[in-house]
Amino acid sequence: MSKLQIIGGTPLRGTITIDGAKNSLLPIMTACLLVNGSVRLRNVPQISDLHQMLHILAGLGCYINRQGDTVKIDVRQPSTYVIDATAARQIRGSIFVMGALLARLGAVELPYPGGCSIGSRPIDLHLNLLRQIGVKIKTSASVIRATYTPKRQRHTTVLTLDFPSVGATENIIQATTLGYAGNTYQIIGVAKEPEIVDLCNFLNQCGAQITGAGTDTITVTSVARLHGTDYTPIPDRINTGSYLIATAVTGGDVTLRNVIPAHNQNLINKLRAVGAQINTTSDSLRIVVKHRRRQNFAIHTAPYPGFPTDLQSQFCVLLAVNRGHSTITENLFENRFRYVPELRKLGAQITVQGNQAQIRGVTQLHAQTTPNLCPSAYHVPDSAACTGTTLHATDLRGGVALVIAALAANGTCTIDHAEYIARGHQNIVKDLQQLGANIVALP
Repeated sequence: MSKLQIIGGTPLRGTITIDGAKNSLLPIMTACLLVNGSVRLRNVPQISDLHQMLHILAGLGCYINRQGDTVKIDVRQPSTYVIDATAARQIRGSIFVMGALLARLGAVELPYPGGCSIGSRPIDLHLNLLRQIGVKIKTSASVIRATYTPKRQRHTTVLTLDFPSVGATENIIQATTLGYAGNTYQIIGVAKEPEIVDLCNFLNQCGAQITGAGTDTITVTSVARLHGTDYTPIPDRINTGSYLIATAVTGGDVTLRNVIPAHNQNLINKLRAVGAQINTTSDSLRIVVKHRRRQNFAIHTAPYPGFPTDLQSQFCVLLAVNRGHSTITENLFENRFRYVPELRKLGAQITVQGNQAQIRGVTQLHAQTTPNLCPSAYHVPDSAACTGTTLHATDLRGGVALVIAALAANGTCTIDHAEYIARGHQNIVKDLQQLGANIVALP
């Protein structure tokens, strides 16, 4: 899938089921390196980032068997601590391998991780935390080399984060879970995201001793060995949020199954403020949007439970078509606004200065009209005859924002570089077609 074509103007209606969370599965997969045995993970979506991570694990000596949405990972003994450079540079999540390999093998050699171009995303927090437990690290222009020999302790080691980084929190948890039984680490200032809780729940199910997940202090008491387990990760709250916003933008009626509503409470409150009717059960959400009311917002992205940076671009589309004058301040990644020029092509009134976007809502987004050969849920058009307005995706979340904008626009949009979207959505085309959208994937 390199391109998407969308005819906008159709409200989304229907029911879809949300997949397992990519941002949970990436660290859970690397945490399998700590396990002496087999792990079976369920509800694992077919997305490129997870494929890359499984490739990395296979290269380290893990046996991987996938059947449908179930993945079996068998780790009797990793065969190397050197991570494949090509695969590591494809995904940011390759950094999670550091903590796990240091705990299991005492060494790691890792190229600097890749990922979406949304900012510098420094890994200093990861390295500083690892140094606090005695990891020796050498860096070059392209490779990180680290070694670790844990020492038996007689007291609790207190570690601190200067910022509640999700990745650094997940790395230090993995680095300290396995070691001398009884060594205790108190990690202060950790991230509170649901994906952190999910990782700790998985490790505890494998025999780890971790408490405090979901608070700003996590305590890890090392164990000498972890056993295998069968585990289902939490549903993807970012994909849940994206579909909620898409429904609000198009004025639809959508039910989402396999969700945890509390994980999206910040967003739900804001959608209700613009007139969305949202009903929840323990594992489902129904959103109905008949009329949006004028509302001014001042959004500030922040670590959980604040407004998630991964929903910033999608929510900007809603503000762009909602009456009102709003601001979004991006506090986590400096390149998150790269999608804004593409929204302007559709008539959005957005200006960006530094880390803040000013949005003045318009009544309608407009794309170019096209001949009769246009995409529908059942017909792939001649791409040369039906292009509409071309939009360029530059990262995963910004690409999803362009999809939402295209769903709302009058006319047809073609979205280039749709492979970014495949990094986080198993089949966004199938999901949206199921909700009545006129969307097709083009080669």
